[in-house]
Formats: sequence, C-alpha cells, structure tokens
Amino acid sequence: MLPEGMGNLINLRHLDITGTIRLQEMPPRMGNLTNLQTLSKFIVGKGSRSGIEELKNLCHLRGEICISGLHNVGNIRAAIDANLKNKTNIEELMMAWRSDFDGLPNERNEMDVLEFLQPHKNLKKLTVEFYGGAKFPSWIGDASFSTLVRLNLKTCRNITSLPSLGRLSSLKDLWIGGMRKVKTIGIEFCGEVSHSAKPFQSLKSLSFEDMEEWEDWSFPNVVEDVEGLFPCLLELTIQNCPKLIGKLSSLLPSLLELRISNCPALKVPLPRLVSVCGLNVKECSEAVLRGGFDAAAITMLKIRKISRLTCLRIGFMQSSAALESLVIKDCSELTSLWEEPELPFNLNCLKIGYCANLEKLPNRFQSLTSLGELKIEHCPRLVSFPETGLPPILRRLVLRFCEGLKSLPHNYTSCALEYLEILMCSSLICFPKGELPTTLKEMSIANCENLVSLPEGMMQQRFSYSNNTCCLHVLIIINCPSLKSFPRGKLPSTLVRLVITNCTKLEVISKKMLHKDMALEELSISNFPGLECLLQGNLPTNLRQLIIGVCENLKSLPHQMQNLTSLRDLTINYCRGLVSFPVGGLAPNLASLQIEGCENLKTPISEWGLHRLNSLSSLTISNMFPDMVSFSDDECYLPTSLTSLSIWGMESLASLALQNLTSVQHLHVSFCTKLCSLVLPPTLASLEIKDCPILKERCLKDKGEDWPKISHIPNLLIDFKHIH
Repeated sequence: MLPEGMGNLINLRHLDITGTIRLQEMPPRMGNLTNLQTLSKFIVGKGSRSGIEELKNLCHLRGEICISGLHNVGNIRAAIDANLKNKTNIEELMMAWRSDFDGLPNERNEMDVLEFLQPHKNLKKLTVEFYGGAKFPSWIGDASFSTLVRLNLKTCRNITSLPSLGRLSSLKDLWIGGMRKVKTIGIEFCGEVSHSAKPFQSLKSLSFEDMEEWEDWSFPNVVEDVEGLFPCLLELTIQNCPKLIGKLSSLLPSLLELRISNCPALKVPLPRLVSVCGLNVKECSEAVLRGGFDAAAITMLKIRKISRLTCLRIGFMQSSAALESLVIKDCSELTSLWEEPELPFNLNCLKIGYCANLEKLPNRFQSLTSLGELKIEHCPRLVSFPETGLPPILRRLVLRFCEGLKSLPHNYTSCALEYLEILMCSSLICFPKGELPTTLKEMSIANCENLVSLPEGMMQQRFSYSNNTCCLHVLIIINCPSLKSFPRGKLPSTLVRLVITNCTKLEVISKKMLHKDMALEELSISNFPGLECLLQGNLPTNLRQLIIGVCENLKSLPHQMQNLTSLRDLTINYCRGLVSFPVGGLAPNLASLQIEGCENLKTPISEWGLHRLNSLSSLTISNMFPDMVSFSDDECYLPTSLTSLSIWGMESLASLALQNLTSVQHLHVSFCTKLCSLVLPPTLASLEIKDCPILKERCLKDKGEDWPKISHIPNLLIDFKHIH
C-alpha cells in the first residue's frame, strides 16, 4: 500500500514506484496530483477507489508509465475518461491485464477498453500484456504511429490472428509471444505489399516465442522479385513453437542472425539466406540442417539438442566456407563432427559439449590451420585425439568431464598453446614426454583422480646446459589424489601464481623448487603434506599473497618472513601442527591477516608483533585460543591501522574491549557463546553478531543493557537480521 493521503500532495511532480511488485492498488484521489510528470506505474483498482479515470487530469505525464489491472476497468466510459490520447509526452506505455485470470475474460469489454485507451501518436514504445480480447483494435498497427520503434505483444490468450503491423514506418523491434490460438501468419501480418509499399521498412529485430498452435508462416501471393518483406531485418528469433512445420520465408535480404529453438516439428531445410552470418538452432530436427541450407556468409553456428544428428553433412559444410565459430551441445546421437573430407578451414573456435556418443575427432583435425580455441566437455566416449595431433596455432585447449580420455596428443608441445585446462578426466594417467609449449602461460589440472605425474617440461632443470624455455605464469593443481611428486628441478622463474590443493599423496618436495628470484606473487597451498619443507627455502621476494590451509606437518612459518616486504595478504587455516610464529615477526607490510583453526598455536597474540604492522587493515582470528577470556586492544597490541576485525569461535571469551581502535569501522563476532561484555570504538559503522546468545540478549533493541552502546551504529546485523 501507498499512504492513503498521497492524493493530497498536489504539488508532487515525480512518483517513481518502479519495482514495487507487491503493490496491490493506488491510493484514492490520485487524480488530484495534476502536476505529476513522472508516474512509473498505475494499478487500476476495483470499483471507484482507484479507477483508471483518475488519469484524466494528469495532463503533464511524460516518459514511461505502466498501467496494470486493466481487467478491473468496469465500463468504456472510464477508459475514455483516462484521456490517454491527449497525453502527448508519454513515450513508453505498458498495458497489462490479469495474468492468472481464472475465469473466461469479458472479451467484448476488454476489446472496448483497449480501443478507447488509444495513446497519442508520439508513442515510441508499446507493450500489451495478457489482453483477453479476440482481436486487436485498429489503432495497433495504424500508420499514424510513425514514431513507434518497439512493440511487444505478450500472452494475449484469445487472439487468433496478428494485426497488420507492416505500416509502422519506424518500428525497429517487434516481439510477439504467447499467442496460443494463432495457427497461421500470412500476408495480413504485413499489410499491403508492392514495389512502392514495402512493409516493415525499418524493422531490425523480430521475435516469435511460445506460439503453441502456430503451424505455418507463408506469403503465397508474394512474388519472389519483391525486394524482401523485411528489407532491414537483421535478427530473427523463433522459439518454443512446437507445431511450426511450414517453410520459413526466404524474403529476408538483410538477415544476419537467425535463432530457432524448440521447434521439433520443423522438418524442412532452412531457406537460402545468403546474408546470414550467425545461426543458432536448438531442439529441432536434423532435417533443418540438411544440404538445402545455403549460407555462404555464415561465421557463427550454434547447434544444441538436434535429434538424429550424427554428424554435419558434406553439403552443409560446403556452404559454410566462412565458418569461424562452431558450438555443438547436447546432441546425444552425434558420433563425429563432420563427414570427411570437408573441413571448415576458417574455423577459429570450436566448442563441443554434452555429446555422450562422440567417439572421435576428424582425422585431418590438424589441418584446421585457423583454429585458436578448442573446448570439449562432457564427452565421456572420446578416448584420444587423432594421430595427426592438434592444429598448429591452437592457443586455448579446455578438456572437461571427458572420463574416457587416456592421453593428450603428442604434438601438443609444438603448437601455440597459451592456456591448458584439464578437469575431471579420470582416465588420464600422465602427460606425453617432452617440453611444454614455449607459449604456454597458464595450466590448470583439477579432479584427475588417476593422474600420477606432471609434465617434465614444466620444470627448469638445475643443469646449465638445459634448453628448457618454459614460461608458465599460472599453475593450478587441484584434487589429484594419485599425484605423488613433482618432476625434478625448479619451478619456472616466470611463475606468478601457484595453487596446489588436495593432492594428499604428494610427497615432500624439494625446498629448492621455489627461489627468491621468481616472479611469484600468489602462493596457495591446501591439504599438502610436503609444505613444511617447501617453505623452508627462499620464498620469492615478489610474493604478495600467501594462503596455507590444512597442512598438518607445518610447525612454523618461514623464518625469513620479515624479509617478504611485498607480502600483503596472509591466510593460515587449520594447520593444527603450527605451534609458533617466526621470531623475527611477520611480513612488515601486511594489509590482511587471517588465522583460523590453528588450535595448537602457543604464541599469544601479544607476541605476534601486530603493533609493528602499520599497514594492517583487516584481521581475522577464528577457532583458536579456547581458554582466552578477555580480548582487548591493549592486551593484544593491535595496530591502530585496523579498519576491519573478525573474531570467531572463541569458546571462553567473555570480554571484548576495543575502545582505542579508532580506525575500526567493521566488527564481526561469531560463535562466542560466553561473550557478555562489549566496549566498542566510537567510529564503528558496521557490527555483525552471530551465535552469541548472551550478547544477543544484551543487544536487544530498546531493551538490552548494551543497546545504548550500539544503537548509533548505521549497519547493525544480529543473527542475520538487520536491526537498522
């Protein structure tokens, strides 16, 4: 509800109630607001409380307005009184009836209402939604609406034929959907057609969606020498039209993109569309892609859920010489991509997914000399690549959920790979021998449960005569439980990011793998038993982020940590073997520190040296120090630079005193069940309390003992509930 007295604000000029989806009706006397210029929504109520006639004297309305609840308009007189025809500044109009109408609509009344709600000719955008009349009034499609550029006709459930819209000279975007009684679309849709009268002369985008009974789209009396019924049409979308069987029009001289989705009855080849460069076909018969289709200019093809498609036919590939991007998904009967010897030589992007029976790639696959990106996912029967190997300039190779894949092509080392991702390829055991491509910058390997070794060429050997030129920037290895060791040598000096997670059998590896002259900026290691040895070497001086999690053998942090002057973020989670901090202290320029679940750490917070960290702004301490009763800025020597502090899971903590931390703006306290005393800095802008039952009771709004201490905080959240 809006306030009952809204109608008294006679000087109001702008009322924007966009997005008020639960608003049921307008308050009474809205017609008094004669100065209104902006009214984003008007909901017609039942009876006279907020009838549509309230719009009569709102002569200054401009811009956009949505009028909903039109099923509540009881008589024609009210629609006439709304006086939309004289509101010259309304540019965008939406008219909506009831979407869940549970009875038969009053067709005659709805037709009359829409007839007399005719807007001014200056209208630019019009949407009619859930209209229940049997036909549209004559003004929809009238040539006098010469400025109309967008028209949406949605779910008009009793319409049996579409209005003549071809005379709308400025119409650029037309969307028609949910006309469940329309069976045919013919020449009446266009209006008069001749060499001098070209329909839809400005239309660029046309969409038909959710047309349940639509069977045929034809123009039997139009001769082929007419220069197109849609001379400027660039995009055509036909979606969820399950009974459409007729041949699509070929009179589309400018069409660039064609999208057909869920039209299973369409069993004729697509027409000759010489200008189309983008074709997207989904949930249709394989017949639409047979040899009759001719699109010499096509550069992008997306195919999804095409029944009975086993491969792309020769005729189709011959007509697609310009093809640059090919995406095939959810074609369960596909066994090969295309019939030999045809190859789309200009192809530069190929993506294949969810093709359960795809067994092989074309034998001449290496001859795709323009292919730069290859992505294959959820193709479980694909076992290997052709012996000829990968295309020579391939830059990105992504293999996901190819459970049957046993090996990579041997020539992958000689192509132009820059990015290699392998995910959930459970049959892959090892990599081919040899060096990695010198161009490879990023390699990600995850969830390959039987992988036992990594490519030898990823390491820089210790011998001076080595010609290894690996230039990896990013190396990510996640959930490879059979992986036992790294190859010998050092990690590439070019490595910027290294992530190793859940490789539980990975043995202790050489501390010389990392060296101080590396470019490494991010090191993230989790569930890795060999971490202790690795961190005792010379950590790279460029390191900016260090994340260590669930490393049971880690007993201490690197002794030289104070030398890591570039380190900004340090996170240590659940390293139960950690018992002490380095004597020399932490990295001096830390901005963020998170220590969680290190329950055996004996070094008290006061000895962490936090007061020397003048750049530290964020601190999180979680599930530690089970016997700590009091936490204060004085006792813990916290730096005054802190702006954010989070304390979790301190079981015995009873008192929290932070009055001297005048820079802290955000405080988060969780799972401190005994916490009962709170002293806060005056600068706090955000306080979140979760699962602290005693403190919650003390902070009850207007009732709790600590409410006066926190009532001034702008953003206050207690157990996921915003207090204010």
